[in-house]
Amino acid sequence: MPRWSRAVLAAGLALGGCSGVKNLFSARADIAAEAGNLQLSADRVAQILSRSGGQPTPFGAEYVATLWLDYTLFAQAVAEHAIKTDSATVARVMWPQISQARVRMWHDSLLARQPRTLEGKADSVYQAGQIRLFQHLILVPAGPKASDTAKAQSGIQSAAARLKAGGDFGKLAGELSADGSKSDSGYLPPGPRGQFVKEFEAAAWSLEPGQVSGVVKTQFGFHLIRRPTQEQARRRLLGWLRERDANHKDSVYLAELSGKYGLKVAGGAAQAMRAAATDLEGNRRSTRTVVSLKGGDVTVGDVVKWVSVYPPNVRLQIQRANDSLLGDFAKGLATSTLLLRQADSAGVKLQGPAWQFVRLQYTNAIDGLRADLGLSVPELSDSSLLSGDQKAKLAHEKVEDYFNRLLQGRAQVRPLLPMLAAELRGSGRGRVNQAGLARAVELATARVRRDTAGRVSGPVPGLIQRAPGGPPIGGQSAPPPAPASGSKKP
Repeated sequence: MPRWSRAVLAAGLALGGCSGVKNLFSARADIAAEAGNLQLSADRVAQILSRSGGQPTPFGAEYVATLWLDYTLFAQAVAEHAIKTDSATVARVMWPQISQARVRMWHDSLLARQPRTLEGKADSVYQAGQIRLFQHLILVPAGPKASDTAKAQSGIQSAAARLKAGGDFGKLAGELSADGSKSDSGYLPPGPRGQFVKEFEAAAWSLEPGQVSGVVKTQFGFHLIRRPTQEQARRRLLGWLRERDANHKDSVYLAELSGKYGLKVAGGAAQAMRAAATDLEGNRRSTRTVVSLKGGDVTVGDVVKWVSVYPPNVRLQIQRANDSLLGDFAKGLATSTLLLRQADSAGVKLQGPAWQFVRLQYTNAIDGLRADLGLSVPELSDSSLLSGDQKAKLAHEKVEDYFNRLLQGRAQVRPLLPMLAAELRGSGRGRVNQAGLARAVELATARVRRDTAGRVSGPVPGLIQRAPGGPPIGGQSAPPPAPASGSKKP
């Protein structure tokens, strides 16, 4: 997908506490979070942290406490039948997904107006040889033992024998390969020299069209590599050319758009963004300018709105990033704002199947979380004879049961839709207590030191972890992109 069509990122879990509770609460270090008359103790958070693996951190404590707060507020809303499904609610809560779809529709409409001029160039690129396409099959040792290495090596040699006997490389890669390329017949992205580790690079670039390498050993495992023929490579090279051409045109378009609207990062923007990332709720309505734009500036409040829908680690990165990186991030936010304004001017709206898909996403997310928390029971339905207080008590018991299962590794984290979470927290019925979080980290650290052998190893269930293995591409992992930024291969 071209770079600026990724301007509006998919929703993630927003973090942050809520205001509206008595100041006395912030002084109570034994409470990590509070929702109405319900409380999450610092000791409970410490228990979860101490079993989650790794060193307990304030960020981890806030993640746990905010998750509890979101689930508790959601359960209360379910008990009160306050979760709406009307179009206005769906449009408001699904703002990130709708924005992303509208930007993509606007981008596609621009591309459709441009003439296609690349269809005949794929063969020329192949013949020039500066950009090459490869397939590979990789087997990775299952462990550090010599026997694990020997088994992987034996497996790759067996695969090589099957190829020599007439086997199809793509089918064999789909059957045996240990990385994500197996789903695409072992194909790796086209590119120039220098995109692979040196052992892989040397073998791959020595191949003639249609030729398969011998066994190649790299830090990732054992490989077989094939260079497709010109006919086999044509479609993929054409796709690569189209993406490169679209990215170039996108860059030119974005530069012209920024110049037309006078995009300029305001002085002190980086400091303001760090402060906003530290206290989302306290800055949600701030009108301080971060980026000046003709037709309306990007404010700190806008930053909070965007950050609220990014994955949690982005918020932490903003707090720690230098001024230069935050300046680029601010420009990305401003570019996304401009793209949405362009879509508005062009009258781009979500209608028909596209709107129905967003509505389905909303209902599936609500129903899925309701089911996971055990809230899809007759006692909490509209026709239930239970009183409001009885429903609230039952909903709270369901949340507590879920957290117990989470602690025992018998449940997975399902984040609440971030804009819905922000609305529920914005009601003033609860907040996260920083003093309680600090106490939770202190208690968890003591638990880990005292009982390291008894602690459950591994991450908190449901947290995203980096997948093992991977293609033989060198370099370091890139940080999460700012809005409207393109991705670059290592």
